[in-house]
Amino acid sequence: MSVPASASGVAAPAHAAAPAPSPAPRNVPALLVKLLAEDFTGAVEVSGSPGGTIHLRRGLVIAVDTPNAPSVETLLIRSGRIDEAGWAAAVTQRATAGEAADVDLNAVLTGRGLIGHGELEAVCIAAVYDAAFAMALSPAEGWTVHEAAVPPELVTCPGESPRALAEETTRRINALTQAWGAPLAELAAVRCRPAARIDPGALSTRQQAVLLAANGRRTPRDIAFFLGCGVFPAMQDIARLRARRLVEWEAPRTAALPITARVTTPAEVQAGGTHILPRRTRRDRHGENGAGSETTEGKDSS
Repeated sequence: MSVPASASGVAAPAHAAAPAPSPAPRNVPALLVKLLAEDFTGAVEVSGSPGGTIHLRRGLVIAVDTPNAPSVETLLIRSGRIDEAGWAAAVTQRATAGEAADVDLNAVLTGRGLIGHGELEAVCIAAVYDAAFAMALSPAEGWTVHEAAVPPELVTCPGESPRALAEETTRRINALTQAWGAPLAELAAVRCRPAARIDPGALSTRQQAVLLAANGRRTPRDIAFFLGCGVFPAMQDIARLRARRLVEWEAPRTAALPITARVTTPAEVQAGGTHILPRRTRRDRHGENGAGSETTEGKDSS
């Protein structure tokens, strides 16, 4: 194959082939690793049941929103770290300050002495890992990447590594699966209540709270929202309480299938199980002496 020459007689270099496009990420963790390499800032909206939104800053995860796990606000208020009046005052102050760069909700909460900076950061980080775990309990149906996305007011800074987030989520799922001994979908849907005889004194403070919140109607997610704790700790405590026979629940009832088959009466079944028609009788009008003798149709004449 000849190489075309240039006007100066020097062989012109062949055009380099265009690089092959990189393969599409196979799942959400792979997508986040790809966005980290691209220094991406924005959000990934994950569709599913119920799905959620992962917020990124320069590829690091700064917040995760999902209906399956409590938000930072819920964790702060329902746990009693910040009372509702203090939270409302802080939100009002933040709204009054406008878009000033040096005034955010994080600074307002710590500035008013409602919570320390380190504790607030710890809650934000815990919320990220718990929400990622809660989202992983249901398979993702797809995702959409948004470059222009407004993050929540309270985020972790600088953010969490996507690899560390995926590894910790996998560890939590494996640990709970081993402790529960069944698919986590069953644990996520269980509505337990305290057993008849319990000894609360042998439990930790959080386990006592989970036990009191378990009223036979709340799922682990409901208990997490009620107490202001993570979904993973709530599921972990329920698994441990079950191992000690301190909680119980009713197995889900399955509806009985309607019976549509025709019911066969004993008279219609022979000893060998063969269905026969009931015999009918008639009177023979030509019987002897004019008397009607009774005969049976279908009877063996032998």
